[in-house]
Amino acid sequence: MIVNIVDFGAVGDGVTKNTAFIQKAIDHCAEAGGGTVVVPKGDFLSGTILLRSYVELHLQPAARIVSSMEEADFTAPGEAEALQLSEGQGSRALVCARHAKNIAVTGLGTIDGRGEHFLEPEDGVSDYVLEPLGAFRPKLIDFEGCTNVVFRDVTLYRASSWGLHMTGCNQVTVDGVKILGQVRGPNNDGIDPDCCKDVHISNCHIETGDDCIVIKTTKYGAERYGACENITVTNCTLQSHDSAIKIGTETHADIRNIVVTNCVIRNSNRGVGIWVRDGATMENMLFSNLFIETRLFSNEEEIKRTLRWWGKSEPIFMTAERRNNPNAPAPGKIRNIRFDQILIEAEGCIYLEGSEESVLEGISLRGVKHHMRVKSGYPGGVFDTQPSPRGVFPHHIPAIFVHHAKDVSFSDVEVSWGDEKNRNWTNALYGERVQDLRIDGFKGAAADSSLSVMELKSVHGLIVERTRALPGTGVCLSLEDVEDSECRLEGNNFSKAAVPVQRK
Repeated sequence: MIVNIVDFGAVGDGVTKNTAFIQKAIDHCAEAGGGTVVVPKGDFLSGTILLRSYVELHLQPAARIVSSMEEADFTAPGEAEALQLSEGQGSRALVCARHAKNIAVTGLGTIDGRGEHFLEPEDGVSDYVLEPLGAFRPKLIDFEGCTNVVFRDVTLYRASSWGLHMTGCNQVTVDGVKILGQVRGPNNDGIDPDCCKDVHISNCHIETGDDCIVIKTTKYGAERYGACENITVTNCTLQSHDSAIKIGTETHADIRNIVVTNCVIRNSNRGVGIWVRDGATMENMLFSNLFIETRLFSNEEEIKRTLRWWGKSEPIFMTAERRNNPNAPAPGKIRNIRFDQILIEAEGCIYLEGSEESVLEGISLRGVKHHMRVKSGYPGGVFDTQPSPRGVFPHHIPAIFVHHAKDVSFSDVEVSWGDEKNRNWTNALYGERVQDLRIDGFKGAAADSSLSVMELKSVHGLIVERTRALPGTGVCLSLEDVEDSECRLEGNNFSKAAVPVQRK
């Protein structure tokens, strides 16, 4: 069955409210056993519509479903009225589905959230977060407990909060979707698989203020649907003022079996970020064939404001520590994470840090070329572990930072620096409190020849092999609290270094 919303009374004049007409078409199609509901050319103003089992909502190329922006038009359908997510976004959205199966949103048309009207005006110059004008900011799409879901080819335009949120959904395909968000809008996520299983995201282009793709397990979702697992992200282009790919921060259930490949990340605050904060295990993740370009998005004006971006141009960011909450649980675990064939241009470091109670385990970087270069003009010189007790704090910036970790491998990793250098940049590699660290085929110099290329402290079980010092190197390898019996240096060429190995 194919039905057209115009035949049920809808008018695409951008003025008439069509919520009831679109819903009537969907209900009619569902009651007849399923089919396709067509949205033709026009601007169809609407509030919340509920997609039902066996129904495809198809937007023709010049079709637009447009948010009415009026709070009374947005409802939380059925049992989802009690849904309260931990980040306070609620469940109200323009397009919803609840416990439906075999549903789809397709076509070259647009779903327009009119997000710019929910924020303070854009000045076209600054980088800081725009403040919301009120508490009401509905999502564009919110699906819960659905099975066999397809999103294909549609454009999600300027969501006022999250773009596409799926809680407890299984067997999901997101293919060829364009998400054009508010690039300075808070909570302006692109795609959020929350406690979902078997999700495939491919061939998407996403520009957002907040994270482009966020794999998470909220408290609400974890209690009802459990782990988030078996997620693939392939052939996407991403741009964000926060993280392009984010896993966490909410980790109330396990997250595992994640593969991200063949993606381009550009002009973003962070590339790939992995947070554990709420007691779960995050494991078995592969990232390969990525280009990651990051920059700083912070200045003096941002410090004066309530909302701030998270991140300091880290192309790869991994953190395991408690939230800034006296009743926060132990953070959980991060283990078995692999990065392979990654090209990077950044102002910040590859940041790998656990904590005393949650040591990172089984972290591997192979075939990574990390070029540090100045782009924003902002000073940097701080680490950012929000949300955590430490928050944002001063620190020197090496190209690679690893702390509180074990079973770590850097193989064929290369570090280079642009001609213009940030005064806070230091070593090519800085590691502290690491157990079983292997460095194989490392190439690079320090930001300044007065600094050691690799500075390692309290490392137990160190192997350095196939590594050579570049001409002009001062100290190649600095070791502090590293026992000779736990250190093996084989097949290296440090002859170009003034001091091959310095022990403290």
